[in-house]
Amino acid sequence: MNKKIRAGMVTTCITLILGIVGFIAYLVNTNTAYFSNLGKNPVVLCTVCIAIVALICYLVLGKESPSWTDILPVIAPALLIIGGITLLNTRINGIAAIMTFTNNAQTMSDLSSAVVAIAAIIFAGVVGIVNAYLEVRS
Repeated sequence: MNKKIRAGMVTTCITLILGIVGFIAYLVNTNTAYFSNLGKNPVVLCTVCIAIVALICYLVLGKESPSWTDILPVIAPALLIIGGITLLNTRINGIAAIMTFTNNAQTMSDLSSAVVAIAAIIFAGVVGIVNAYLEVRS
């Protein structure tokens, strides 16, 4: 049973890991002192969760999956980009305020989780787009 791991499988796993890291960083960020008043954005939660579930389903179903599963690696990066841009949109005013007016240790700590979440989610979407051009299954 000699199975080759394709480059597409590696990028799918990287996309999944980055999506999970971004989701966890977002949840941490929503509980920080500075950003807790904004709450959890349902668009970000839903899009990132659905993208993670789509990638997990794509990896779990394996080679002998039905043809409808070919849409899963296409949906995931689109949802990750939507979630990342929505997150950036909700945090941009806070980032600007922290960088100009309320720059102290606490707000910079709150800002770091926001930046990690935004960067991880958007980068996961970009890696997912690259994944569309690579062969996943052997």
